[in-house]
Amino acid sequence: MAKKKINLHEYQQDILSKLKISTEKGQAESTSRLAVKVGDKDYLLSLADVSEVLPVPEILKIPLTQPWFLGMANVRGNLYALTDFGHFIGLNPSVITAQSRILLINDKFGINAALLVDRLVGLRSLSEMQLQKKSGEEAFWVLNKFTDNTNVEWSELDLGEFINQQSFMQVTA
Repeated sequence: MAKKKINLHEYQQDILSKLKISTEKGQAESTSRLAVKVGDKDYLLSLADVSEVLPVPEILKIPLTQPWFLGMANVRGNLYALTDFGHFIGLNPSVITAQSRILLINDKFGINAALLVDRLVGLRSLSEMQLQKKSGEEAFWVLNKFTDNTNVEWSELDLGEFINQQSFMQVTA
């Protein structure tokens, strides 16, 4: 019996759309978070903060910008300012691979921006994680720290705080 091949992109989009539908129906706030890997760090994002997860499209480089600003990406006729999330937070610049993804920031923030991450891990439930005490050394945009059952430490990102910081808005070099 042949196994049906699973298209990873379709699977990821299906998960996001199902969770967004349940959130839009007014159900209690979901404890599910989008889990991504950036360098050696693991982050959780609210599904309501991300409108889409996509493979990396062609990027139009913009001269005289910060090194973490990758340029502009055209997604179905809409231009998005693309930031290398890892490089922005002080990690080494990301190397774009087949696993790299861009996270389109939800329109509710009023900005056409996207973040490059090294890979999409999937969905994680906060109810299956242990809330950790913040050390005080975290960036102001880290909402909470969690540890999962395999002792992986996750940082929950407050995307609104992250994109509203002055340095994120200043892409010129």
